[in-house]
Amino acid sequence: MLSTWDIIAEKFGFMLVWGDLVLVPFFYSVVGWYVVDQIDPMPVSTIVGISLLYLGGLSMFRGSNAQKHSFKKDPNTTIWGKPAQTIGGKLLTSGWWGIGRKLNYTGEICVYFVLSLTSGTDSIIPYFLPLWLCILLPHRAWRDEQRCRNKYGELWDVYCQKVKFRMVPFLY
Repeated sequence: MLSTWDIIAEKFGFMLVWGDLVLVPFFYSVVGWYVVDQIDPMPVSTIVGISLLYLGGLSMFRGSNAQKHSFKKDPNTTIWGKPAQTIGGKLLTSGWWGIGRKLNYTGEICVYFVLSLTSGTDSIIPYFLPLWLCILLPHRAWRDEQRCRNKYGELWDVYCQKVKFRMVPFLY
């Protein structure tokens, strides 16, 4: 996590401090309180479905961050069994990064949405965290893209033509 955008670009700013002091202790524990009070057990098919969705989201979230980290450490790394593909040797277009420019954020939203699903659908309160992330992370993706456009210039435009989607393939 030390090589993620949160730490590198946000440094010790308001958003990171506020997130660590408010979001982490409050929002991340709300689902647990609902699950503790839940009386009816979930059907096995629901548990299996939720588990598969969780594993998919976690794979996208952590996998994409790990791919980027591996590429930064060693540009000759392999991703999904093949040599890393890039644009200009700087912008990764292999693995998750060849599907979408910010699928790590999509995976994170998916993980927390799945955790909220474990609380059932009786209340919207356990869904506050994924709903908040649906606002925060697209905005962060937009800010990150502005920064990348300034940093990489025309190379960023070529990257965006190749990797067309930000967070949701074929939609956004």
